[in-house]
Amino acid sequence: MVDKVFALLGWIGAFGVVIGGVIALIARFIKRDSTQYDMVFLWDNRFSLEELELDEPA
Repeated sequence: MVDKVFALLGWIGAFGVVIGGVIALIARFIKRDSTQYDMVFLWDNRFSLEELELDEPA
């Protein structure tokens, strides 16, 4: 019985890791895409990411 509980916890943990990875990838895509959208439509490419202080530190 105890081994089934640990197996279940293992599956729940693995599922959580997969779901967390998918959510992180979607969030990263949305962040990049929305920044590009802002640069084109809001700022009309008048400024660089460095001037707007939106560039990520290296």
